[in-house]
Amino acid sequence: MLWAAVEAAGPVAKLPVPVAKEISAALVELNKVLGLESWPSQGFKSCLDRGGLEATARDVSAEDTKKCADTALESGFPELGKSYVVGIPMAGIGPVTVFAIGLGQAEGWGAYSCDVTRKCPPTKLNGPSKQAKRLADRYRRACADKATIWLPAREGVCGDSPKPAQEAP
Repeated sequence: MLWAAVEAAGPVAKLPVPVAKEISAALVELNKVLGLESWPSQGFKSCLDRGGLEATARDVSAEDTKKCADTALESGFPELGKSYVVGIPMAGIGPVTVFAIGLGQAEGWGAYSCDVTRKCPPTKLNGPSKQAKRLADRYRRACADKATIWLPAREGVCGDSPKPAQEAP
């Protein structure tokens, strides 16, 4: 549903700065608390218990991931659910990455997880950049995967059957 609207209407020409900053801040906060990218090596402790090394490592459930993410986003992100949603694709061992997809005034925009040394600026979903193509592909895959965690909820984010990634000519 949202994907069809993005393709039909196209993104707004410029994303409101407060929304762009909040999207980036939400992704950074989630990276920190979920222990993604290289945030743990910077001294940030994940709220997820992944166990120890090798034989004592454990998988992280979707429920644990959602609790942790909800706690991280419970305050300071007033546009969550209004101007954007967050997707957390899950693998068998736990969360893989995080990304945001715009809603309402931010429709057609999104951003995805990035490392400590890089920024996570929103980009147009249908833009020509490598980053936009990666984000659109992650969005399509996340919509097709029922294991993806959506914050605050999946409703209105993915249509019944997301379009497959388009091949380059």
